Amino acid sequence: MMTNDFSAILNALAEASLAANELCRVFHGRGHSVAELSHINLDFYPPALFLVSYQEIDEQVLAQLTDTLWQWAQQNAPALVSALVYQQRSGINTRNALMYGELPQEHHVSENGIKFKVDLLSRQNTGIFPDMRRGREFVQANSKNAKVLNLFSYTCGFSVAAMQGGADQVINMDMNKGVLRTGKQNHQLNGFDQGVSYFPHDILKSFGKLKKSAPYELIIVDPPSFQKGSFILTKDYQKILRRLPELLNENTQLLLCANSPELSEQAFKDLISDHTQGAISFVERLAPTDGFIEVDSDRSLKALVYKTAN
Repeated sequence: MMTNDFSAILNALAEASLAANELCRVFHGRGHSVAELSHINLDFYPPALFLVSYQEIDEQVLAQLTDTLWQWAQQNAPALVSALVYQQRSGINTRNALMYGELPQEHHVSENGIKFKVDLLSRQNTGIFPDMRRGREFVQANSKNAKVLNLFSYTCGFSVAAMQGGADQVINMDMNKGVLRTGKQNHQLNGFDQGVSYFPHDILKSFGKLKKSAPYELIIVDPPSFQKGSFILTKDYQKILRRLPELLNENTQLLLCANSPELSEQAFKDLISDHTQGAISFVERLAPTDGFIEVDSDRSLKALVYKTAN
């Protein structure tokens, strides 16, 4: 059950930069700054508001919340917001529903001038993770003339950012062929047809193929916390880390990510240190993307920058 006081969400909407017409987090309830709304997130996927709850909401309260949001949008941003989608993420099955308005037939959102294909209705993940904007910005800023390896590439957001930043070559690897197809469409959307490879392989079994193309100037490792039957972060990450030293040159940068609330920043650093044989050294933790402030930073996304140890 949740409170019927939605003022914190409405205040966040009033302060959000919807006019920029870019993908953004509007209200980050999962950051636990408003205890009674800690299960609620609200994103703007232009032209849609995307409301997510991580626990069951009473139907009457949900109707009141979605109506309140839609009324706000109609009164304050009718030219910007033309749909409201709700996603229920508690329990085994995720449920998505178009509550108001209409979505574009081909839904693309932009971030820093890059376009991404998204789907707010068919699956749990939309096609892009808004909280990783700082990571994509880092990749874009550090890819000039680089050979880039993007592991667990999903829909290739990092790869498109790398190409936008002037990368010579990007290798994307993810065992899900479907997300790689979307990744290829994302590259085509942005005019990148050359220099990009898509490997639909299990990373844990494919280091021989990766080693043949080594070394890389930039390596990105952004695995799921849990993927049934293929990857469990706390059990399998170390297998990736042990092989990274084989892929480096003397100046390789690495962006190593973990999005598990149970893994603290120090525990993640210890994991990296324990399994990379002193081959890499810590540089910095990227600041959270705007709108993603977490009361306890150990529970939030950890995007750590490393480099070859000299």
